[in-house]
Amino acid sequence: MRGKNNMSINWRDFIGRSFISIVGITLISFGAALSEIMDMGLDPFTAINRGASSLLGFSLGNYQLVVNLLGLILVFSLKRSLIGWGSLYSMVLIGYQVDFFNKIFNHFFQIENINFSIRILITMIAILIFSLGVAVYMDVDFGISPYDAVAPLIEDKMGWNYTFVRVGQDIIVVLTASLLKGPVGISTVITGFFAGPLIAFFSENISKPVTEKLL
Repeated sequence: MRGKNNMSINWRDFIGRSFISIVGITLISFGAALSEIMDMGLDPFTAINRGASSLLGFSLGNYQLVVNLLGLILVFSLKRSLIGWGSLYSMVLIGYQVDFFNKIFNHFFQIENINFSIRILITMIAILIFSLGVAVYMDVDFGISPYDAVAPLIEDKMGWNYTFVRVGQDIIVVLTASLLKGPVGISTVITGFFAGPLIAFFSENISKPVTEKLL
């Protein structure tokens, strides 16, 4: 009986963390797609993948899945503790969800008819949604994406400062995304370099309290 109860508790925890992780990932995708449809760019990693996938003639979902799979294998072989079910959900869902939300937004927004100031306002809302999604996704502690695992992996192996490594990583990716004609814009800069305080705010005031109650 005791073993059966423990198994039940483990499954409830798994399902709960999976649900919260997917909610966070969906918010990330929603915010990213909303920003892209406003022609204000994507977060660095999605921007570089959008540029490369367009040049190669692949969908964002298919291309990003392959890139993430290669990254997952590398990170798993070096520090498997960084990888969890949330890593798999992220690598599979984000690219396809961004494409999905883009199709929906295309039916609601005609960018040529939207005032620039309104587009900026909508982009700010998109960044808030994106940042909330990141907070939820990270606070559930269910594994991180291969891209997000690069900086802590280098910090662990090389002893370098995490912030320095992460900023350098994002700068390289943003520059490469520009060369590949990916959607680099205001949102790319903000989400890549200045979203930290927003994520911390949402984590402290929304994500952690809600996650603790649900789990």
